[in-house]
Amino acid sequence: MTKMFGLSLALLMIFTTHTAVAGSGHGEIKTMASILAGLNHYPSSSEKRALKAIVDDSHVSAHSRTLAQAMINLDHSISGADRPKLQKIVNDSDASADERELAAILLNLSHKASSADKEKLHKMH
Repeated sequence: MTKMFGLSLALLMIFTTHTAVAGSGHGEIKTMASILAGLNHYPSSSEKRALKAIVDDSHVSAHSRTLAQAMINLDHSISGADRPKLQKIVNDSDASADERELAAILLNLSHKASSADKEKLHKMH
C-alpha cells in the first residue's frame, strides 16, 4: 500500500512538473504579441515595464528575453544591434514557432505591424 501511494505520488509529481514546463512560455508570447499588435512607433512606458519583466525573468527562454529586449529598444523600427540577434532566432530550429514568427515580424516592422502581421499576432494572444 505504501509503495503504491509512493508510486502514485511520484507519477503525479512527474506529470505536474512536465505540464508546468511544457506549458511555460506562452504568457510572455501573448504579452509581446499583444504589445506588437497595438504598437504605434514604440512601446508605451507601461508596455516597456511588462517587457522588462520578461527580460528579467530567468524562467523565460533566452529567445523570448531577446525578443522583449529588442522591443524595449524599438524606436519606429528595430535597432541595428538587435537585427542579427533577431535573425538568429528566425534561423534557430530550437526556437518556438511563435518566437521565430515574432522575430520575423520585428525584423520587418516599420512604425507598426502590417495587417498580415497583425493577424498572426492576434492568433498568438
